Amino acid sequence: MQALIKPIVVIFCVLYGLLWFGVEFEDVKRLLNGGDLFVVEKGVQLGLKDDIFDKCKLENGPLWTEYLWEWLDPVGDPMRSCNHSYAPWSSLLPDGRVRLTEACPNEAECRARAILWKGDYGKDFREWHEIREEYVFENDIVEVECSIDGKPAYAFLHTQIWAEGRKKEYPRSKVTKPASNVPKPPSVHIIVLDSIGSSHGRRVFHQTHRYLKDKFGAIELKHMNKVGENSRPNGMAFLLNKLITNIKRDIYGVPSVKAEWNYTAFCRTYLDDKGFILEEFRKAGYKTLMAEDWALGVFNWPGCHGFQKKPTTHYMRPFQNRLKMNVKELRDSMGWQNCFEPHLFLNDYHEKFIRAYPDSPKAALTWASDLGHDSPQKPFHADGQFRQFFERNKAEFDDSFVFFIGDHGLRFGWASLVWDAVTLEEADNCFVEDSERLISKDAEMMANLKQNSGELLTMFDTYATFIDILETFRDGGEGRNMSKTMIKPELKGSSFLRPLPTDPRNCKTLLIPPQYCICEITKEQLNITNDHRAIGDAIAANVNERLAEANISYICAELEMDKLTQLKRIVGATDLYDVTVQLRPGGGVFQVIVV
Repeated sequence: MQALIKPIVVIFCVLYGLLWFGVEFEDVKRLLNGGDLFVVEKGVQLGLKDDIFDKCKLENGPLWTEYLWEWLDPVGDPMRSCNHSYAPWSSLLPDGRVRLTEACPNEAECRARAILWKGDYGKDFREWHEIREEYVFENDIVEVECSIDGKPAYAFLHTQIWAEGRKKEYPRSKVTKPASNVPKPPSVHIIVLDSIGSSHGRRVFHQTHRYLKDKFGAIELKHMNKVGENSRPNGMAFLLNKLITNIKRDIYGVPSVKAEWNYTAFCRTYLDDKGFILEEFRKAGYKTLMAEDWALGVFNWPGCHGFQKKPTTHYMRPFQNRLKMNVKELRDSMGWQNCFEPHLFLNDYHEKFIRAYPDSPKAALTWASDLGHDSPQKPFHADGQFRQFFERNKAEFDDSFVFFIGDHGLRFGWASLVWDAVTLEEADNCFVEDSERLISKDAEMMANLKQNSGELLTMFDTYATFIDILETFRDGGEGRNMSKTMIKPELKGSSFLRPLPTDPRNCKTLLIPPQYCICEITKEQLNITNDHRAIGDAIAANVNERLAEANISYICAELEMDKLTQLKRIVGATDLYDVTVQLRPGGGVFQVIVV
């Protein structure tokens, strides 16, 4: 035990909370948000057995425990008290004209305008048109505002899909394409639920998962390992095939992996023509859509450039940018009190996109952040909403690849501190539904997917699967051979529609930072004594050193150990321990590997 209290620490797990004098600095976030707190003294021998990290034991934790039943209410509905009788004063007709509804007071004076995309942070407001003009809006986002006696009384944002090539006429003209003997490629629909991990996804979306399995034969990928702390590194992985965090693998005894992109590359550089998967589908002739329910989405928070050119055929960003302006009348009309929710606006826009292009292959990405980002309780009421969404669009999804996924698990709050509550928190919720016509023709592909559903997978494998779909089914996929592993040196993952490479799959061989590895390692609980206080002191000192190295210690309190809350010995290693410590001030909780 003497080696246990040496001040040599390897810190590689989640920082759950730390108080920074009320100031948020991007340098602080970059330092602490992604495993940068990691130091190994040169020459340290970990004394590992040869196979401790070579094997990967994967487990499915219990969906419910006594603690979870105490804290979570699966029938709770935060929208129960909203105004279900509310009706907007305006509507956007299928021909692009705005109409006032019966709910609109006769004395109201109303007008409408188009809002176009003008960069990821901009809005191109066009001229106002009186409703009586019956102006036809040939764009996706239309704002309506009304006043009574000269005072603002109402505002609303409407969406439509004004299809490429559509003519201004009524009834709605269909976008037709020349007849072709080449089968239409299957569409791809990616539905992301932010901060909902594997086990919690199964808890929350019980009805939806059952419907996907029963009606579509959907397969759950049980062990999709996240590759970063938050949305950005995971989004960069499965949407751009980019590694943006260093992977420090000293604990494995193998060389570390340097990030492909640094902060300047992924944040202060535009992402156009960098491999964004929806751009690749668009180049191949797909109609594409991207919609997030937050103006600072996966490629923009906290002030990153995002895209300079419009990345998809239809881009909902002007909608969110306008809502971000916090206009009172918009909040009053479109808020939760009237039963509107951010993810429902996404689903509505998505459905309109599906209907607008019945004869074209489509690739769509919706990303719902508000629903599950801050609370493990809030998403439960949305289960029926998503099941109904899939029911309404069954014909489309029967002919598509559908990815119903999370980007990571809940990262803070009470649930992030309790193991029972975050079982497999590092594993992402991921359901894949294959095109019905493809399944009927390709039992081999379905067998591959079922086989791979129990394997350790990463977000990079998801990107590789998108590329596989794009290339294999470009001409309908006739004559395809799904028995061969897809090997492309530029890809960091492997398509899970095919046999995976025969190499061992573990966190040592895949691009998975060890702090997020879901492979189970046997640990022995130890009693904590006063002799172990030096462990916490060493951890606090290391954190302070890292803050000083980053030149940000002047805005931070100097940390010291408050208490050790957990001490476990890793079986199969000499002097390797899993420690949880709380520091003060701020009560930050660190999970640490101590050598």
